[in-house]
Amino acid sequence: MEDKQKRYKRLSEGSPVEIIETLLNSMDNFFNREIDSAAGSELWYLVLLGDHAVALTISEGLFGEAGLSGFKIFLEKFVDKDKSGYNFSVIAQDIHNWRNVIAHQWLSASGYSFGIDMEMSVGWEKRGEITYFNPRLYHQSFKGAFGAGGKIWKYEQILTDEQMQGAKERLLKKYMER
Repeated sequence: MEDKQKRYKRLSEGSPVEIIETLLNSMDNFFNREIDSAAGSELWYLVLLGDHAVALTISEGLFGEAGLSGFKIFLEKFVDKDKSGYNFSVIAQDIHNWRNVIAHQWLSASGYSFGIDMEMSVGWEKRGEITYFNPRLYHQSFKGAFGAGGKIWKYEQILTDEQMQGAKERLLKKYMER
């Protein structure tokens, strides 16, 4: 493992690309592999928890946005497809809420308005007053953001130089805090 001070020096003296790509590559090469193992075992609630953690880590670092607003930005910028049922940012609040139920509460009346349907052919759809969600297709879209040519690797087209510098400062601060 790289020495803590050497890493800090490399990240602080390098361009913002250095720390941003360190974050993205490490999330993809470590965390996403574990999430993929959970997906391979069809542990969809664990996949949702993991995908959500990655999304919020990246949103807080790149955009300075936490919680629901950060999650929604992540979906809009990196996961959404221009295809009905794959524009997950539209139901960001539902996904975010369900993730919080899974992580912190479990028993919740919101299960009567948000359902899981692994058989449907789209990532989500409304049926009456219930939003149905397919975590398998959601995760495939999430993974696509990190694949070759994925939207996550085009962050320089999304962020201005000033925003990239802000991301660098946030990420360095977080690195030294914990």
